[in-house]
Amino acid sequence: MGKKTFGSVVHRADRGTFRAKYTYKGEVITKTFKDELSARAWLNSERSRVQADKAGIQQWTTPTERKRQEQATKRRSVLLCDYVEKEFAPTWLEYAEDGSKLANGTRRNKRKYLAHLSEAFFWKYPITEITTADLNRWLADMDNFGGATPRKRTFQTLKAVYAKAVNEGVVDRSPVTMKAPALPKSRQAEIPVATAAELQTIYEHMTPTTRISVWLGATLGLRIGEVVSLQVQDWNPETKTIYIRHSEDRDGHGLKDPKNAASKTTKTVPPRLAKLIEEACEGKQPTDFIVTAADGTHITSNRLRDHFDDARKAAGRPDLHFHTLRATSITAAVQGGATLKETMAYGRHSDAATSITRYQRASGSDRMREIAEGVEASLMGHEPTEAELLEAIAETKKRLAELQAQLKRVRHTHS
Repeated sequence: MGKKTFGSVVHRADRGTFRAKYTYKGEVITKTFKDELSARAWLNSERSRVQADKAGIQQWTTPTERKRQEQATKRRSVLLCDYVEKEFAPTWLEYAEDGSKLANGTRRNKRKYLAHLSEAFFWKYPITEITTADLNRWLADMDNFGGATPRKRTFQTLKAVYAKAVNEGVVDRSPVTMKAPALPKSRQAEIPVATAAELQTIYEHMTPTTRISVWLGATLGLRIGEVVSLQVQDWNPETKTIYIRHSEDRDGHGLKDPKNAASKTTKTVPPRLAKLIEEACEGKQPTDFIVTAADGTHITSNRLRDHFDDARKAAGRPDLHFHTLRATSITAAVQGGATLKETMAYGRHSDAATSITRYQRASGSDRMREIAEGVEASLMGHEPTEAELLEAIAETKKRLAELQAQLKRVRHTHS
């Protein structure tokens, strides 16, 4: 009786392939090849594995299990530095979460955070072997980062690295389990917002071609780089909206995209500010700027800041920054009854975690217009309509009649 052969090779003429097959420990193992020689060579290698298992030399596993083990071994050998540089950084340095291209300034900052991360003692450790204890030790040394903000941003960068690694199966779980390091409250954040009277004084002490910037900052919450970049073509007098599409580039003489994707949007403009914008645009070409130097030429944010700094002293607020106007706008929106979602939409915040959990999408242009008008009324005062004046006169006459009747009764009683 002949020796029993190991497995079989079947020619599948309809497909032009050869299927190798064997059974061991209740598992049916198959693999398809383009030629018979390769199929039989594979069967021989599998037979050697089965014989080694039977002899107690090496445990047998299925080809699928072997592949998983090989992949796991390969993952364990991937260094953090290699994964960051080859898999993470190329996309992270170029694009925001929504797929938009990052501004040059944002890319520069991200490169700084990667530079801090590359100085970590575990930078060349296998990515699967870095522990939470390693991270705590790294974070404990503030000198690694040069300040609280770089420390937090570098931590967030590492967290993003591991989030990607987990999603891709490179690691089973992230060692980044602690909260992000807290930031001390900035000095600018502690500056009290401007009052309506202070804003009016600052407005009056600015030059005629720059004073509208006060209300663009305080009413619409625009950043100074956005203010000096507004062009006549950004204003739509029909819809009373203004398109925030540009900010000032680094050298102050050109235009770039705003700070982030959330900043690039169309803002509804309340009536009094709309009138000021109309006046500032009068006689200008579409590409001319709305806020200008005295001679009508482009003004840089540094020069506008100088004008503002002089005017703030006249209001008795030498502590104010132009950016405080933005805080003033958002505070007024809250005081006017805007919800957190509406306020953050009005302020065009872009932080992903914040916008997802609390502020997400605005509730519509009509509500945004109501908020804008509420902010304007709070800060610029309210110019009453004819109907409002007539109503006020009627109320006053009614009150006057009541007082006259009361006076008549008093005189009658004492007569």
